[in-house]
Amino acid sequence: MLNGLFAPPFSPIGRYRISGRGQGGGSPPIIPAMAALTDIPGLVIDFDGSDAATMTLAGTLVTEWANKGFYGGKATSSGTNRPNFGTRTMGTLPSLDFSGTNHMDLSAEVMNLTAAAYSLFRVWDNDLGGTSFAIHDYGKNSGGTIRTGLATNVSNTDDRVYQYSGASAIPDASAPEDAGPTITQLRGTASIAYNYINGITRSGANGTPTYGAMTTWRFGGDPNSTGSRWNGIISEIVGYNRVLTIDEGALVLGFLAWKWGLQGLIAGEWATKDPRINPRLTNFIAFGDSFTELAYLTDVNQHWTNILAARLGRLVADAGIGGQTSTQVTNRSIADVNYTDRAHIFFCGTNGPDSGHTVLGDIQAAVAALPAGTKFLILPSFNSDNERAGSQGYINKMANNAAVAAAYPDNWLDIRSMLIALSLPGGPFQDSAAITNDVMSSQLRYFNGTSTDALHPNALCVSLYAGMIGDRLIADGW
Repeated sequence: MLNGLFAPPFSPIGRYRISGRGQGGGSPPIIPAMAALTDIPGLVIDFDGSDAATMTLAGTLVTEWANKGFYGGKATSSGTNRPNFGTRTMGTLPSLDFSGTNHMDLSAEVMNLTAAAYSLFRVWDNDLGGTSFAIHDYGKNSGGTIRTGLATNVSNTDDRVYQYSGASAIPDASAPEDAGPTITQLRGTASIAYNYINGITRSGANGTPTYGAMTTWRFGGDPNSTGSRWNGIISEIVGYNRVLTIDEGALVLGFLAWKWGLQGLIAGEWATKDPRINPRLTNFIAFGDSFTELAYLTDVNQHWTNILAARLGRLVADAGIGGQTSTQVTNRSIADVNYTDRAHIFFCGTNGPDSGHTVLGDIQAAVAALPAGTKFLILPSFNSDNERAGSQGYINKMANNAAVAAAYPDNWLDIRSMLIALSLPGGPFQDSAAITNDVMSSQLRYFNGTSTDALHPNALCVSLYAGMIGDRLIADGW
């Protein structure tokens, strides 16, 4: 099954399911459109095949190609090794054509890209079809070990695309690269590097990176094997010297796709609108336990993250894992590198903290780790029908809720009390026992076909608190 980098229902690049983009919503804050690749911090490599001003030309032959990224430096070639500029286009823009006998070698400035986690985009097209092995570009260290590179139709297998982050190949054995031009992304994190083809990564399309500076880098081939060179177009090479978030990667993909006329080929939130002229909206990440994961509701459209996404027209990543304590949820939030630029929703504490922690302490740690200015909302712990008013479990959970509410009064939404209030006389779910015991009515708890769960919400209840969360976010102008 194919999994879009930014598309529902599941994200293969990490732990979280990604809810789809919907319609509607309130009046969220506007983030300006992406004017340039430098809008994303860390741009160190930008070889732009449409920019003749960056090239030294002899007729149509490219002798030098300057890097517009922060590292500077250039790619050089001579004699019959030189590719042609402007003899072919990608979309409407001129590009560089490598005929299978051309390559360009890079100067030392660019070699630090692979010294640590990085993100690298390549815009290209392959002329060889499905039966010939071709190398796009390889960078190597002093021992000849690959540090970065892209190869297509590996072992003469049609559509097999390898990217490298260190010596290990990161394969995609069924990439649709012969169907048209391609934008690949190598997204390296501290522990895993991922291979994206036009915004899509597949199960298994990842590998363990080995970071280290290069001493050689060649566009169009392998610096240790001149006989193996690229046949096709190389339009742009873009590199960031850090891990891009999911939303940053989507923006760069969209920017490059619309620039080069490839938007019809990509997957993701910018496939249908140009990020260069359309403002961005803040997306969301929901860190929680079973009240967020909702694994027992097999229809994912009944999950509150998907309901919220459809209502607000935003992406909502579901980072719920059933049974986790507030400490475990917090630790995942702090460790996350995929969604640090999203608004955060914390929904934990129902399972309590780990030994030596408090729910308040866990929430404080999670909030303290957020980037400055990050919007966040905190939802309460829930008590079960076995933790009725007056019981020790009830007393503990209400104390946790009160402590968190007092610490974050402007970021607190007590959906537990709001749901129980629906059982008051005259309410839609009148239930005197629920009011007396201060628990959710059985009408709002999950029935498994045999018995009613003492704690977990049913689909109706989930839809209700999805509405409550959405109302709050809209009222707050998120």
